[in-house]
Amino acid sequence: MAFEAGDLMPQELVQKLAFFTHKINREIAVYLDRKGTVTDISIGDSSTVSLPELEGRKSKMRLSGIRCIHTHPNGTGQLSSVDISSLINLRLDAMIALGVKDGELTEAYVSIPSRAESGEFDSADLFGPYQPGDPELGNIFGLIIERDKNNKAAFYDNDVEEERAILVGLETLSGRMIGGKSEAERSLDELEELANTSGAVVIEKILQKKPVKDPAFYIGRGKAEEIGLLCQAAGADTLIFDVELSGAQVRNIEDVTGAKVVDRTTLILDIFAQRARSKEGKLQVELAQLKYRLPRLTGMGGQLSRLGGGIGTRGPGEKKLEVDKRHIRRRINFLESELDQVSIRRNRTREARKKNTVPSIALVGYTNAGKSTLMNKLCNCDVFAENKLFATLDPTARKLQLADGKTALLVDTVGFIRKLPHELVDAFKSTLEEVVYSDILLHVVDVSNEEAEEQIAVVMDILESLEALQKSMILVLNKIDMVNGKHNIRIPDKDCKIFEVSAVTGQGIPQLISGISELLSENEINIEFTIPYNQGWILPYMYENGKVMETDYKEDGIRVKAVIRDTKIEKIKEFLN
Repeated sequence: MAFEAGDLMPQELVQKLAFFTHKINREIAVYLDRKGTVTDISIGDSSTVSLPELEGRKSKMRLSGIRCIHTHPNGTGQLSSVDISSLINLRLDAMIALGVKDGELTEAYVSIPSRAESGEFDSADLFGPYQPGDPELGNIFGLIIERDKNNKAAFYDNDVEEERAILVGLETLSGRMIGGKSEAERSLDELEELANTSGAVVIEKILQKKPVKDPAFYIGRGKAEEIGLLCQAAGADTLIFDVELSGAQVRNIEDVTGAKVVDRTTLILDIFAQRARSKEGKLQVELAQLKYRLPRLTGMGGQLSRLGGGIGTRGPGEKKLEVDKRHIRRRINFLESELDQVSIRRNRTREARKKNTVPSIALVGYTNAGKSTLMNKLCNCDVFAENKLFATLDPTARKLQLADGKTALLVDTVGFIRKLPHELVDAFKSTLEEVVYSDILLHVVDVSNEEAEEQIAVVMDILESLEALQKSMILVLNKIDMVNGKHNIRIPDKDCKIFEVSAVTGQGIPQLISGISELLSENEINIEFTIPYNQGWILPYMYENGKVMETDYKEDGIRVKAVIRDTKIEKIKEFLN
């Protein structure tokens, strides 16, 4: 079907649209190119109509050459914010709305894009109301052609644009209220921090309250369609969900909304990829990403595979899905072998520390609790610290001078977070071993955070999964200066020393250092015993796991004076005097 070129709003088309809109009580949208040819038709419901994939010019500096004429069954021709946003985002020549009542046109409004100084189309001008055949419509068509050609900006920035994101969460149960917010609301706030850390611009947060999760769309199809309209109106191009979605859910939501869908796990992995600096960190992040991506590889589902058998699957060769999966598995095997070598090197370094009897202290805690700032204050160093989530990714070790004149090694580790992807825990195994093999854990807590108790529980759960809860622990209540020295945090049952400090002002730091020295001394035992000559393994064991102060070779054996940690004494207990 075609109409006269240059006729912005053909009267014959308007009459047909009004007639059929009245008959079916649904919005109808028709797309025409500048030659007057109909390129597409869409039928929606009584208030909305979906946008098809339009083939037009791809350059941001030119209009697409296609205009949209659509109906409003409610009788008004006023253009909505979604209409204007779609006009700009798709760079349509014009967006025309026809108000229809009882099969007749009531009014029509026209909007056309307007250029910014950069040369891109970023706003719109509104004209109307009109009736078909109005001579002014011809002037508008000429104005469209003029604006499309008037491209004075020959060059424009080629920087990567910031992603405009809408955050989406689901609340099935309200959970514990803190600060007037439910658990889902607090999790969504944390998701906003993650999104800001990744570089996205958050323009809206949506929390859907639903008794059960929808298996296909997570939040339900109706809510997904509503969010799709919001994306068009607000100019959002990304949806970030506060949960780990399945591959099918991601695909379903993208199909309905037309926006890119990112889940919480993908977002965290993206932040880690940005922050990784060392070779080890980059290997670990890539491994986690591939392990997460492998089960989510989708294409045409079962139709994409030739390995399943049956009609339509016979024939030579592999399909792209199998090739991709095989490549990813091969890359995963390579990365795991590389990280195994990293683990071996870390074990050698750790053994060297043991021989020199240098105790190891690991800083653990929720992300952005102030671990790196505390390390800088304790060790008088300049480790990178920033008020952002996951500012520290690669483990950092510095020498800590203790109150009794001895030294220890203080290790800053990656921060924990609720809903921490298990792929990250697996991939960062060699890094998290610093926690497992340390002598003392300094559990740093942001005492100024209303969710401090929840954050303590999250860290404890992760430490339990790492089998590190049996370690000697000091609870460091950081940022005490921000609450004027007062807090109402309920301390967990675990028997541990507690210190209130400020890593910024230095308040409580001397007491913390003394507490570390005392705890290390409590863990050490002075022993004096004789090693029988037929038990030749004991002396090397003592050198490896303690500090041998004196040896004297007697007739009945080797007389040894040494200091050994209480965790290592069980193996030689039967030989002690």
